Amino acid sequence: MEFSKTKNYSFDNAKLQTHLAELEKKTALGNAFNPKVNTSIQVLDNINLPISYLPAEAFGGVSGTFKEVQIGQQYVSTFNIQPQFDIINLSNFAQIKSAKINEQLVENQNKINEQNLYEKINAVYFNIISFNGQKEVVEENILIAENILKIISEKNKEGIARKQEVNEAEVNLILLKDKLEQLEMNTKIQYEILNLFFENKIESNLKQTIWDFKDQTILSANQNNLQNQNSELQAQLAQQEYKSLQYQNYPTLSFVSSFNWQNLSNDNFFASKSNWQNFNYVGLKLGWELPTIQRISNIKSKKIQLEILQKTNEHIKAETESKNEQLNLEYQKSLQQFINFQKVFDLKKDTYEKNFNQFKEGILPLDKLLISQNDMIISKLNIVSVLTNIGFSKSKIEINNTF
Repeated sequence: MEFSKTKNYSFDNAKLQTHLAELEKKTALGNAFNPKVNTSIQVLDNINLPISYLPAEAFGGVSGTFKEVQIGQQYVSTFNIQPQFDIINLSNFAQIKSAKINEQLVENQNKINEQNLYEKINAVYFNIISFNGQKEVVEENILIAENILKIISEKNKEGIARKQEVNEAEVNLILLKDKLEQLEMNTKIQYEILNLFFENKIESNLKQTIWDFKDQTILSANQNNLQNQNSELQAQLAQQEYKSLQYQNYPTLSFVSSFNWQNLSNDNFFASKSNWQNFNYVGLKLGWELPTIQRISNIKSKKIQLEILQKTNEHIKAETESKNEQLNLEYQKSLQQFINFQKVFDLKKDTYEKNFNQFKEGILPLDKLLISQNDMIISKLNIVSVLTNIGFSKSKIEINNTF
């Protein structure tokens, strides 16, 4: 398992998912007070200033007449900074907890993905172990079939066996060789799949054999709560998101401010004799956005999702308990099957050996011998199959107990 962590891409993706969840949590913490600093720079050239009509006598003119006067500054430059932040924003505060739950959820999901990966590798691994065991059995029986063909061919030359029997013995050998070829091809396919789990950076070659699993001790599956925890965290996240949506309908208290610097001149921009003005304000703002149809719909939808997750959570708890018990039962069943299949094989082997001796003496016909050989092969392959199940179930329990 440790080796796959250094080769499989999914572990790199898991680290990135964890970093992403951490970033979301930090963002939620920073956004709790929703700080903003709006800045602006405005430079205006009032090409045509407004004209006002003032009493002319104020300028030494004739009483009762008016004089046109341009009022204002032609060149106006303004710098503005508006720092503000929320003092009380319940929706943003709720998102902090959502981000923390999401971080736990990502971590838990990464563990589930890791367990699933190990189980996939375990399945392919024991496919290869099984195929190697089957090849061993078939190779043994190819030697037996070759010996039978040799004996029946000699009998045919002596005139005490029919050509049809030689044909049947040869067919038996051809079928066994074909089975071996198919097993070789299937083994190569499984090796390709196994190597892909390690991004084809290695060339796998398994040393373990199926017979290593003949002597096994009782092993029990521990309670694995990853799926339970995942379901509970999803429900908690939905609950917190539901609260956050509700809090959006609450008022928000914010600190607001504005700091302004303005340069005024009729000569040009930032003239040496121009005037600078400074005007500022600070204060509090209570904002309340009335609920919209979309917002109300989102709240109701989230509530339904929450109810679905809560019901799913109850089912997953029962499913997890059943799954753990199934692991134990499958392992125990395979152990008992091995005892029975071993007895069957011993009997089939004994029958074949006795039939072979009778065949050599000319007492038993070839077809009876081939049937007993086929029965022996099947019984040996059954042992290979059950040993595969023992090893696979044991490894699956060990993977389960790791988490």
